[in-house]
Amino acid sequence: LPPLLSYLYDLDQEKSVPFTIADDDVFTINAPLVTMSVIALILILVNLLHPSFGAVSDADGADDADEARTNAVDDDGDSSRAAGGLRWRDLGVSLEPCAASAAALALDEDDNDNNGRPRRRRLDDSDWLLHPSSGFIKVGSLCGVIGPSGAGKTSFLSALGGTTPRGSGVYLTGSVWYEECPPGKATMGCHRCHLSQQEGDIALLSQHDNFFSMLTPRESLEFAAYLESQKQTKHSPANKGGNSRENHDHKQRAERKLASLGLLGVADRRIGDQTKIDGGGRSGHLGNFGWGRMTIRGRSELNRRSGGGLSGGERRRLSVALELITEPKIFLADEPTTGLDSSQAEKVVRLISTLARERNVPSVCTLHQPKSSIWRTLDQIILLAPGGKMCYAGDRENAIAYFKNIGYECPENTNPAEFFIDLVTIDTDDPAQALIDEARIDLLHHRFLQSCITDHIWPPPDSDSKATAKQQPQNERQLGHTTKKRLSSLYRLLRTKVRNMVNGINRFGALLQRSWRQNIRDGRVIMIRLGASVLQAWLFSNIFKSVRSDKSLTGSIADRIALLTYGVINMSIMALMKTLDLFGKERSVVVREQMRSNYSSLEYLLAKVFAEIPLDSFFALVFATILKHLTGLRSSMLTLMKTYCLMTVTSVSLGFAIGSVTSSVESAMSAGIPVMVIFMVVGIINPSGASSDNPPSRIMEWLKLGSPIKWAIEALVTAEFRGMVFGEKERGRWGQLEDLPRWGALAMVRDGDNILKNLGLGTAEYPDLMKNLAMLSGFYLLMSWFGLSYFGPSFIDTEAV
Repeated sequence: LPPLLSYLYDLDQEKSVPFTIADDDVFTINAPLVTMSVIALILILVNLLHPSFGAVSDADGADDADEARTNAVDDDGDSSRAAGGLRWRDLGVSLEPCAASAAALALDEDDNDNNGRPRRRRLDDSDWLLHPSSGFIKVGSLCGVIGPSGAGKTSFLSALGGTTPRGSGVYLTGSVWYEECPPGKATMGCHRCHLSQQEGDIALLSQHDNFFSMLTPRESLEFAAYLESQKQTKHSPANKGGNSRENHDHKQRAERKLASLGLLGVADRRIGDQTKIDGGGRSGHLGNFGWGRMTIRGRSELNRRSGGGLSGGERRRLSVALELITEPKIFLADEPTTGLDSSQAEKVVRLISTLARERNVPSVCTLHQPKSSIWRTLDQIILLAPGGKMCYAGDRENAIAYFKNIGYECPENTNPAEFFIDLVTIDTDDPAQALIDEARIDLLHHRFLQSCITDHIWPPPDSDSKATAKQQPQNERQLGHTTKKRLSSLYRLLRTKVRNMVNGINRFGALLQRSWRQNIRDGRVIMIRLGASVLQAWLFSNIFKSVRSDKSLTGSIADRIALLTYGVINMSIMALMKTLDLFGKERSVVVREQMRSNYSSLEYLLAKVFAEIPLDSFFALVFATILKHLTGLRSSMLTLMKTYCLMTVTSVSLGFAIGSVTSSVESAMSAGIPVMVIFMVVGIINPSGASSDNPPSRIMEWLKLGSPIKWAIEALVTAEFRGMVFGEKERGRWGQLEDLPRWGALAMVRDGDNILKNLGLGTAEYPDLMKNLAMLSGFYLLMSWFGLSYFGPSFIDTEAV
């Protein structure tokens, strides 16, 4: 290691680093080399322990391969790409594996290999969700995908964007790539490159708008721009050793996006939650902190218009702004007009069309029923019939003439979009008419495939896009076989690791700030939880009135156990339910951000832990404090506070673990409630006592080990009864203990230690139980990290099919 680091130091400082080897093989080196050795060892240890921290993409550090990528579009929307666009070949989605090509379907023959043997069996129409097709969308144009329900519009968009889930049970055929053609060069001279969600090449606008409801549009955009400035993508010049100005102007980028999309008027209004009656924007004014320093105008605007949140059109424009923060190569929108009136829908489509022209990127959006003005906004259209049969793909201006030539003329004063959709719609109510409709659709589909071959619309099949897309990176990977180049690559890798670690810390800080605002600004929920903690502590103290300092100890033994048990169950369920709800609501946003590799699972989890656990622990402290003051519990105030706080932390960690393997609030609640009920049943102390004759089964023992309620109850009961001595005032006339329970493990006990022995806690110690509870919390956090890392969405890559 010292000779290697000496050479690395020489590369960095451009000067020699002398060191000698003594007779006893002991190195004599200077101080800078020692420093570099320590840094290298630390980096190696960090990388071995958890390499995901600070590493947001497998492409980090691959500087040689990154230099082959095309330069990114600048913030003003200017582009050096004068031609090219999005192209796909034989793209299809089926329920069974199949390698059929669109050309083979057009010629009504099987897709054969070089020996004339079919590669796969021919699939029926019912096996296709999207029949194979090929096409091209020019840069700067807006293509609308239209068709009736069940035509495969969303499947087509998912296949283009590489977001088809692996667990969906479908198979993809074909390839998708992006072509960049320099000005004045032929089509064959275009550079082909594979598109990646992680590298920010694809902007995908989903049907539903997902935000952090307590943030403002300005804060949301600044946060997204900040993450993009920290991420080392293939488009970033930071990988080449330079300092990108995007690391410093994320606020300016957010302001430009707000201005260009007409959101400056609501930039400081909370986004809100449309599932709530008032929109979710009016939630009190706790923590009205801006991303930076908010101006007086912004603060007054937030206070005046915080109620109700953003409107549907404003939320849609904000979604567009968040997708465009990455400066993508293509823009995909799935039903961008969903939930909007006709006027707002037209504005959104015109906005996407304008952005496509200004940024010179191909844009594709699925439309359910576009009106005439939206139809005229489109540059190209794709007409899909049920089963994903493509009946037309090309310029909008040529669509009417094309269908007229094959015998289907659009009547005058008729919206062409409605006419074309009706042309490929099947009347399922009339079986006879359904057969006629299916025959017409098959004819349109077959004629379109044949026209594509006749007009040479499809690219020649002699050059595989996958090999072309990967050719340059593979050739570049062959570089560096010499020792010097390998050492140089290692040096750059070390520098990249350091940079990624620093960026990881910065991303963690940004995530922590966002999570804290989302929690602290929801004033209504905070006040409800605070009131519930106070009310339940008061309620429990009045239910178990025998737990008083002026009451007999022997008469309150059972009530003390019940009081501590109900308190643990109450606080653990409150913490778990809140965590599952909030974690589930954030899941869609986190998935979208992790698809772009904006941050790692560890960074997000640590931010959630530091943002939510302090607030949850505060409610536990309030509950424990009031419960101590209103009752006569023997345990000290510090003991109650520590136990309830740690129990709350463990319940929150359990909520993280459950939420990490679920995809929505509903699924998280459905899984979390039964789990908590099971842990509650196995965690409650049996009043009949422990019996050596009937030991619990192995499964019950494992369930008990995983129950935070069990460890918290046992810790509190042990602290309460350990060393308890019954005084003379508890004894009757004949020296017997009065008011003792007459049944179970609590009958005729002598002191507190005897109670613990009968309950099976004779050898239990409070510090050991708390240690077990802390270890369980750490175990659930590790499960959360594992769930976020390996149970996230996985997609079928069209490059690999």
